[in-house]
Amino acid sequence: MRDVTAPRRPSVLGAVLLCALAVSGCAGSSPGPSRPTPASAAASHGGLTSTEIGWTQLLIAMDDQARYILRLAPRRGGSQGLKDWASGTADHHRAELVSLRALLSDAGLPDDNPHEGHDMPGMVDAEELRALEAARGPRFDRLLRSALVEHFTQAGKLAAAVRTADAGARVKKAAAANGSYAQEALRRLRSV
Repeated sequence: MRDVTAPRRPSVLGAVLLCALAVSGCAGSSPGPSRPTPASAAASHGGLTSTEIGWTQLLIAMDDQARYILRLAPRRGGSQGLKDWASGTADHHRAELVSLRALLSDAGLPDDNPHEGHDMPGMVDAEELRALEAARGPRFDRLLRSALVEHFTQAGKLAAAVRTADAGARVKKAAAANGSYAQEALRRLRSV
């Protein structure tokens, strides 16, 4: 909910790479001079590459939080148009979360949140979340809009990065759908 044009966090590519490295590091790769090839890295993660896992986990964390703040709108928002839009968007996030969690489940990976509590692009921090939870009417609407502009902008950037990365067809399809929805959501958000 900060000024979304002001630089505040690492680049998209850097974030994707950090996620991939974090996931591969958490996966318990053995120390030593040899590095796994992309095919062996995918096989060791249930068929998903570290980048695919990192993107999926990051988007789950982002969507979980976005869905939470979207669901505050009916009780706290001032604009009926924004309330209606938020309700439909929360429903979309619920469905997208089911699909994203299925990607991890099908690969035999746990559905945990390694990003919980992190101050990351596309997510509100603890202070911003408290402000949203306390606000009502037009102030809530402004805070929600700002948070969602950041959320959908970052989701679109991450989706574009995954679509150009070495990712499998299923993840690329999910990223393409997510990126398209993010663009449409931003367009509709500006008109409600």
